Amino acid sequence: MASRVNIWGACRSLALRPRPARIAAQSFRSQISSTRFYADDATNKPSSPPSGNSSASGSISESRPGNANARLTNELAQDASAGARPSDALDDAALEQILYGGRPVTSQREGGLTEAQEEALYREGVIPPPEEAEAVLARSEAAAESQSIVSIETDVQKAGHKFGLPQKPYPEGFHVKKRYHPVLEQITRLLMRHGELSVAQRNMATVMNYLRTAPAPIYSPKFPLLPGTPPASHLPLNPVLYITIAIDSVAPLLKVRNIAGAGGGGRALELPVPLAVRQRRRMAFQWILDVINKKPSKGSGRNQFAHRIAEEIIAVVEGRSSVWEKRKLVHKLGTAARANVGSNKLKAKKKK
Repeated sequence: MASRVNIWGACRSLALRPRPARIAAQSFRSQISSTRFYADDATNKPSSPPSGNSSASGSISESRPGNANARLTNELAQDASAGARPSDALDDAALEQILYGGRPVTSQREGGLTEAQEEALYREGVIPPPEEAEAVLARSEAAAESQSIVSIETDVQKAGHKFGLPQKPYPEGFHVKKRYHPVLEQITRLLMRHGELSVAQRNMATVMNYLRTAPAPIYSPKFPLLPGTPPASHLPLNPVLYITIAIDSVAPLLKVRNIAGAGGGGRALELPVPLAVRQRRRMAFQWILDVINKKPSKGSGRNQFAHRIAEEIIAVVEGRSSVWEKRKLVHKLGTAARANVGSNKLKAKKKK
């Protein structure tokens, strides 16, 4: 006969575990810290914490990064009382970096361009060595100084003009209404549509602001930039240099002209022609605008066009733009057509 199952014995052998007590859900308002943040934390004014929680608020205020300025000021005051000057401890660049989060001065960083090199780049489209650039800048300054002396003498002799009249022959690069940067002035005029110059200037300002706040580009060894280009970390610090490096690096050195009927039998003869600096920059920027207009739109707004220009300039510097292929094709055609420079058919065409 089968034995009966004892239910009470089975219950005694079970391990009973008590259910943990459930924590009551707290409201979102009660979870927020009761510590208040004061506007005086950003300044040097001492603020009085709440009376009920003085010790806790004191420890929190010491750990907040907002009081870094106050601690720095106290340390400088203690150094001054001890006889040490604040300028001996920290220089202006370090103070600006600590207090305002600014970037260090560009000229103090290694690998950057000098002022003379930048002037040569904007004027000629190439980056010469520092010594050569300094010599050229010194000669231009001396010529400008002599020109100013001559103009002052003519003002004394011919009174009646508020400003002295320019002397002829005009010096190289002379412009009566020279006001803006030469590269930015040319690019802004190319951006202008329907005579709206203010809209083009606003777009150019947006482009420079985008390049200034964008991360440093990554250079491509397959598509090298101009010889002497500064490191990539320098370009966002100077948006004008950023744009100039991008345009001059991709600008073609020549163009191929088709001389009609010079090839014989009604065939055109291809002839390579060198380009000046402004012509090279114009052609390069027109290529960039053509690439931008062919790409699909990614959004809307008044800054959309300017952002697309800035992104394409970054792509040119990083070697991701299709403009490099256009430049390579033009140079290839010019190399193939250089045999036609001294062609007899071309000379016969000129005689006619």
